Amino acid sequence: MKEIPPQKARQGKKGRPVLIVLISSLIIVALVWLGAEIYGSHISESENIMDSNTNTKQSMPD
Repeated sequence: MKEIPPQKARQGKKGRPVLIVLISSLIIVALVWLGAEIYGSHISESENIMDSNTNTKQSMPD
């Protein structure tokens, strides 16, 4: 079997670029999650306001 030097046998550079991609993707996911949480809480607050307005109108006699 032919002996290959370790420097030529490598598939790519050391793991820094992969680490940067992983960390940046985790940051992006965290930002998207935060945006979804804020949007979800805003939607639930406006639904509560609409529900309370609807209940008030229905309970009032005509």
